[in-house]
Amino acid sequence: MQRKRWYAIQTHTGSELRLKEELEERVRKLGWEKYFEPIKVGEREELFFVPVEEVVTARSARGRTTDYRIPYEYDLLVSNNSRIQRGELLARKPPRHLPEDAEVLGLEPYWRIVVETPAHTEKEYLVPQTKILRKDVRVGGRTRVGLPITIDADERYTFDVQGEIVARERVKKVALRYASGKTEELIVPENLLPPRVKEGAKLPAGAVIEEEHKIYAGASGLVKVKEYKNKRVVTIQRIEKRRLIPGYVFAKMGLDEDQMRELVRGLERAARFVGSRSTPVPIDGPEATVLGRLTGAVAAPAPEGKPKVEVGFEVGEVVQIVEGPFADFTGEIKEIDKEAEEAVVMVRIFGRETPVRISLSGIEKV
Repeated sequence: MQRKRWYAIQTHTGSELRLKEELEERVRKLGWEKYFEPIKVGEREELFFVPVEEVVTARSARGRTTDYRIPYEYDLLVSNNSRIQRGELLARKPPRHLPEDAEVLGLEPYWRIVVETPAHTEKEYLVPQTKILRKDVRVGGRTRVGLPITIDADERYTFDVQGEIVARERVKKVALRYASGKTEELIVPENLLPPRVKEGAKLPAGAVIEEEHKIYAGASGLVKVKEYKNKRVVTIQRIEKRRLIPGYVFAKMGLDEDQMRELVRGLERAARFVGSRSTPVPIDGPEATVLGRLTGAVAAPAPEGKPKVEVGFEVGEVVQIVEGPFADFTGEIKEIDKEAEEAVVMVRIFGRETPVRISLSGIEKV
């Protein structure tokens, strides 16, 4: 077995992770694990390495933010800056129980419409279901003062605030008379009303008058929580994985040339070792240093806690990277993001121009 050294396998950009899985499966079938130095990625050890960075974006897969309106009567089961997976529980509203014996005097069906104002306060409207709502009275619709809610323009049902409709649901107004003689009206969503709650029903103390409601995450990502007067808004920010060195899969291994050729023979995605026409060439010099920094084997220069920098660079200018895994590389600035205080620098790695996103405080003029 030869000394283990870094090698690069080139593939189509976007195919790196799939090729990595195919290579690891082939190595295990051939029983060649002993020829590879395991690479620690998070809590796992892997045989092949695709350098990626996680980038948080406020956009969902469809380009829109994933927001959830969580009223304060719900138990919030996530915390700010925590991670969540699609299908996990975000919030739960416990079931509501009767405090004493009660009789159901009546049930009336209503529409409940909730409008959020620009000041993030909320206004609720109840409209009998015998009325037909206007088509634009839907979640996401905009309201204005004096806008009718129903198609017959009944003056009793008009919006008196400007804002956005954040909820529209069918509810029942439940009239109760307790054993103590007290009466009460509750608004209960139709889908949370137990079947036994009917007009004239006599219910014992402790009976469920409104069933439990759960809100599940419809996306995976990073949780952000904002607190307002009437509610909390939970935003799930998508976490994207960006390739730091697009088009390459790396491994530290001690295979001979015949074994290397067998490893990639017949694989799709144009997989081939970086090197001469017929001979894979091990990675040395600054590229090997980059891989060492990315895998944690070599310490990378850290940011110095510098204050925000004034943009003193221009697109097209050649700069040197002074922090992070690509420290000591030089390249041309392709793009400058003033708000994020970042630049995209094109550096030459394995003979190809590769874009590297770096803080403006991490580059210097040459």
